[in-house]
Amino acid sequence: MKKIKSIVLGVLLIVSILAIINPVSAATLEVGPGKTYATINAAIGAAGNGDTILVYPGTYNENINITVSNLTLKSVGGRDSTIVGPGTSDIVIKINSNLGTITVDGFTALLSNTITNPGGIIQGMGSATGTTSIVKNNKVVTQKYLRNGIQVTGQNSQVIGNIITGGPLTEDWASSGITIVSSTTTKNILVRDNHILGEMDYGISVFTWDSGEVSDTIVENNIIEKTIWAGITIGGKVSNTLVKDNIIKNNPVNGLEEIHTNYYGYATGNPTGTKVWYNQFCNNGKDIDIYDDPNDSYVIGEPKLDARGNTGCPTTLPMNRFISIFKKNFEKNHGKSENSNNIEN
Repeated sequence: MKKIKSIVLGVLLIVSILAIINPVSAATLEVGPGKTYATINAAIGAAGNGDTILVYPGTYNENINITVSNLTLKSVGGRDSTIVGPGTSDIVIKINSNLGTITVDGFTALLSNTITNPGGIIQGMGSATGTTSIVKNNKVVTQKYLRNGIQVTGQNSQVIGNIITGGPLTEDWASSGITIVSSTTTKNILVRDNHILGEMDYGISVFTWDSGEVSDTIVENNIIEKTIWAGITIGGKVSNTLVKDNIIKNNPVNGLEEIHTNYYGYATGNPTGTKVWYNQFCNNGKDIDIYDDPNDSYVIGEPKLDARGNTGCPTTLPMNRFISIFKKNFEKNHGKSENSNNIEN
């Protein structure tokens, strides 16, 4: 009996060692004409933890529901040649809770022109925690309606190098190009190198629902223009937000607003520790506005908002700035050196 136990233990030990040395490799599934899967949802249904789904150029008229942990969903041809939606429901690409790290890279999400308040790439609502969403190099195209173009909730999420465009909107509901929102607690979210151009209410929103908290968000190197209400809005129990090196222009009401009146009626607390540094504000109704503060306390040293180094825009469109943002993002995502002299489209 002892000999049998020793043999069994030995076999288990060998199997464990082999599993460590040669772990099960993540699979790559392919979607497209002539590939294994004709639809993206079919590939998701067959995928396992840590798999990658490569989507070839085409139009996929479906609503994507990501339910697999640590999944990478990536287009082969890039956002301009790989179109998803509008499908028949209100969210084009939905990211669910408790899925580890989910990456969505290189798609155009086409929103419905018949469903009111649709969303593009959406991580649940404010309670969809337990997922870190990496949403990069996508385009969200609105038609008549919009709720939010891109929405993330989970800690350490990143929204990088996306374009949100379209309109004019027939109807919207406090719509935003990019929304960071939580009804629980989230932190360390990065919003960088995005271009938001359209007639949504807000370009980028950072806010909370109920008793939620959002902290340590960085909003940098974005271009935000032609929103209805404000380029950037911050409200609820939101702390330590850094708004840096953005171009915020042609927003008829406000360039940036910080809300201290519980404007939506759903959040508790007010923003603290907001830093607005080295941005370009051009042709906005008011560049920086603080609700519930008649003096707009945003000078250096004031408790509500620290604004420094912000400027107006040059008289000519700073195309070198626009190119620099997207060149840097392209190089980073395609393994090129920052010193490269090549600019590729």
